[in-house]
Amino acid sequence: MKWPWKAGRKSATTAQSGAEANEVVRELARPPATELEDYMSYYVGLNAPGYAVLVTGDWGCGKTFQVRQVLPDTHAYYVSLFGLNSPQEIETMLFSRMFPFLSGTKKLVDKVQALNVAIPSVGTVGIAGLANLVTNTFIKEEVDRSKPIVFDDLERSPVDKARLLGIINRYVEHHGCRVIVIAHDEKLVDEFKESKEKVFGQTLRVKPEVEAAFARFSEEFSKARGTKFLADLNKDVLAVFEQSGAKSLRVLRHVVEDTGRLIFSLEDRHREHREAMTEVIRLFAATALEVRLNRLQPGDLVNRERAIYSYGYVAPGQDPATRVTPAIVAANDRYSLVNLQSTVLHDHVLQDMLFSGRYDAASIRASIDQSRYFLPDTSEPWQRVIGFGYQEDEVVEEALRQMNEQFVRRTVVDSGDMLHIFALRLMMAENGVVETAVRETVAECKAYIDDLLAQGRLPPRTRGPRWFDDFRSAYRGIGYWVTDARRSDFNELFNHLLDARGRASDISFSETVPGLLETLRTDGLKFFERVCYTRHAEVEFDDIPILAAIPPADFVDAFLASPKAGWHWICSALKERNRALVHYSSLEPEGRWLPTVVGLLREEADRINGLARVRLTRAIEEIGFASSEVSGEQDTDVIEDIT
Repeated sequence: MKWPWKAGRKSATTAQSGAEANEVVRELARPPATELEDYMSYYVGLNAPGYAVLVTGDWGCGKTFQVRQVLPDTHAYYVSLFGLNSPQEIETMLFSRMFPFLSGTKKLVDKVQALNVAIPSVGTVGIAGLANLVTNTFIKEEVDRSKPIVFDDLERSPVDKARLLGIINRYVEHHGCRVIVIAHDEKLVDEFKESKEKVFGQTLRVKPEVEAAFARFSEEFSKARGTKFLADLNKDVLAVFEQSGAKSLRVLRHVVEDTGRLIFSLEDRHREHREAMTEVIRLFAATALEVRLNRLQPGDLVNRERAIYSYGYVAPGQDPATRVTPAIVAANDRYSLVNLQSTVLHDHVLQDMLFSGRYDAASIRASIDQSRYFLPDTSEPWQRVIGFGYQEDEVVEEALRQMNEQFVRRTVVDSGDMLHIFALRLMMAENGVVETAVRETVAECKAYIDDLLAQGRLPPRTRGPRWFDDFRSAYRGIGYWVTDARRSDFNELFNHLLDARGRASDISFSETVPGLLETLRTDGLKFFERVCYTRHAEVEFDDIPILAAIPPADFVDAFLASPKAGWHWICSALKERNRALVHYSSLEPEGRWLPTVVGLLREEADRINGLARVRLTRAIEEIGFASSEVSGEQDTDVIEDIT
């Protein structure tokens, strides 16, 4: 609403005539949109009301925004109390608002000394002396009552609250001004409850105008991005916001921006799928709100489906009342419109967006493409089985038949796919879907792994101490269907798989060792680069004990036959591998292997003479082994370990 007051001290109800008066009448006669507007239309029309109005409400509910909608800047004198450290500064700031030609005067006091300005009713005053005038009767008495005064950020003022109320009261009682005060902290308001009742004749509690604010925020985002927010999804975001219990329009603004960025990351084929977008937007809006309200942390988004599903089971002998409700479970209970178990947006995708601010379009699209809405015909059977809650019976039964056939034929060798199948078989055994008992199912899954290893079809472990992270707790963006009751069983299978892939690496060494020995025999630097970190080459075996797979005698023969210019690099490689033992326990076999190699080299040094002996002795010393560390008795142990 806009009330076109005339300049001067007359109120809106007495100043106008003709067209202006008719406009005021029309504005005042129009039904108010809100309770705030209703009361403001009454209050600003009063002449010297004798009391101030206090506007409060939940943090972030848009108090200032709504007051400015009712009273635009052109129709009120706005003063933020934040950063004004004394009564004099407050009065000076208000004075500059009332007399625009003096705006900025305070900033110029120290810069301009000679300039004189005209001040109403007084004449010409030097700017250098203006700051001191706030203590004079002049500024305290020279007040423009034609517009209401709005003091914002009451709780952020460092001025003593009693003195602050005294200033407000002076403008109300002494000058007959209409004064509106916005306080964003209701606890602070309660602290001076008795004092405020002497100053404020009306307290208005503002409710958030969610729909209006949402429309404005989405419009702002659309203009900034050059794209339109999907209007038919507005109701979903607003409904989820209502169920969150949030009152802050600041949070709503963030969620609108977050949701807009998500929508902007998708392709038309995603945005045009109404059912898919409804689930995506509701899930994302709910998790975004929970994160913005500090109810969810990154770890709460890991294995959401399993966490919520598992909480529904009570372990034998456990008192349900003693259980601590996980944050994700509490959030899921809060939203009747949202299924927080949905994997349409994978856990890591949500974490990246909401905690890292990273909206990777490829990852987001891939996640949605793996959902039931876009799942291709070439998807793995387990992907359709795990979505049984949303699939028709015939679809699930066919996918289950295919998955069981894969299990019998041992066709799946990928660790992540394999673990998903194992987890689903455990789940079905746990729920009596199949006749096989849980422990029998564990044995069958172990046999599956052992069969692949025996057939030479199980992939060897890859390099890196955390080489299994890609399939540790989830795969293809979906967490394994494992309840708390079956966690130990699943971990048993997981560890069995890791051990088997480690053994598969040992077996594969027979194919790798000859090539590595040839590198050792011909190029010492290249050998170093294959087994040790450099900036110029990728390490093949940084934590894989490949050297222990080489018979010590064969290693020594290749070393002695290699170009002498490369001995430094070979010895450095052995030294670095030995140092790496403290970081990689998987290299322990090399820790037992290396003393045997050094012992054989010492034997060779004792056998030869002249400079050749000196050269070999220096090379041995470069490896960094003391003679006391070398024991010929370890030779047999190393060979037995490798075999």
